[in-house]
Amino acid sequence: MNARYLTPRRLSLMTIGLALSIMVGSVALAEIFKPGKFWADHLGEPHYAQIVPKAFGDWVELPNAGRVVVDPVQAENLARLYTETLARTYLHKPSGRVLMLSIAYGRDQSSDTQLHTPQQCYPSQGFRIIEESDDTLRSAYGEFKAVRMVTRLGERPEPLTFFIRVGDSVVRGSKERNLARLRMAMQGYLVDGMLLRVSEISFHQEQAFALQTKFIDDLLHAVLPADRSKLIGTVASR
Repeated sequence: MNARYLTPRRLSLMTIGLALSIMVGSVALAEIFKPGKFWADHLGEPHYAQIVPKAFGDWVELPNAGRVVVDPVQAENLARLYTETLARTYLHKPSGRVLMLSIAYGRDQSSDTQLHTPQQCYPSQGFRIIEESDDTLRSAYGEFKAVRMVTRLGERPEPLTFFIRVGDSVVRGSKERNLARLRMAMQGYLVDGMLLRVSEISFHQEQAFALQTKFIDDLLHAVLPADRSKLIGTVASR
């Protein structure tokens, strides 16, 4: 069309028409890919208190010590946000060191706000984030993405490692979570989500990270094969 015929009125009508076309297309696309099934039903509803052993390898749970673990969100929000939360403290028998495990699981993670990461929950409870870096954990069951952080509450340093499963894959960051949701929605599924965090009160962060990696690796080896995908998904090595 010749530019001289593009009057303000014509431009306005074209803009409105384009906007309506986009809206109609978006609605149609949403209906086509509208999820009708829960991935948790396909996977089998996880029960992490049963999946995670209280003793495995060199690790044994310290009873009644779970209260020292930082909650993933404020207590009043737990029931609203999560289907299950698990907090345990484990003793590493050879070294006498103590690690804290936290798992938060939600059956319906169709909203990005429903998974509260340590970047959110630690500062809300008075911790400072000193360092943060992406990492890749390598296991006999595939590679998967994780995040390392060093946090501090007063003079108490707490290095931690966490990873997030959304549907059938382990992802990192909000963008990857949204892409995982979209990919699963195109297969007809509403995704579930799990965040696993392990931490230690330690002034030696590299040693802490190494022991956390060992804990995760030992845990993956200890769980039943059918339950492993409920921790790291089925496409962990992507």
